[in-house]
Amino acid sequence: MASIVEPPFNPGQAREMPHNEAMNLSGYLAAKKQAVYVDLQAGRPPSEGRFDAALWKEGNDKSKPQIGSTVLEPHLISLQFIYPAPQEAALILRVEFDPPERIVQMPVPDWVVESIWQGEISGSPQFESDARRMMADFAASLEPGANDGFFGPQAPKRRE
Repeated sequence: MASIVEPPFNPGQAREMPHNEAMNLSGYLAAKKQAVYVDLQAGRPPSEGRFDAALWKEGNDKSKPQIGSTVLEPHLISLQFIYPAPQEAALILRVEFDPPERIVQMPVPDWVVESIWQGEISGSPQFESDARRMMADFAASLEPGANDGFFGPQAPKRRE
């Protein structure tokens, strides 16, 4: 069984990038992805996150990494890096992080209207009472149990 490596703690360096109110999830992911990618491009194991050390070594011996997908779950960030190999299957190294707070998937609210043909997205007129109900439903969709269903593949919404 492959060993999962947690990089050693260096007291002079922050273990986790601090989350601040000015940095949203996209910025946080970009910074994490860049930090890991710089390490991998230099032939070093990731200096942060959890990963399979044997898989990293095998990939590092084969080729330079390419940035792959990012997979998000409420309590997990998984960055994927691809090590292509011309004569064999590519390797995918997953580097995992615990997010600084729970990740929620922002569902498309019921009041958003999308025109398939024009690609336009806009709000819609609603009675105030309906708008308040929709806002309450939207806020409820961010709660832990209710939000979990928004992760993973989603069926397209159909409007008549």
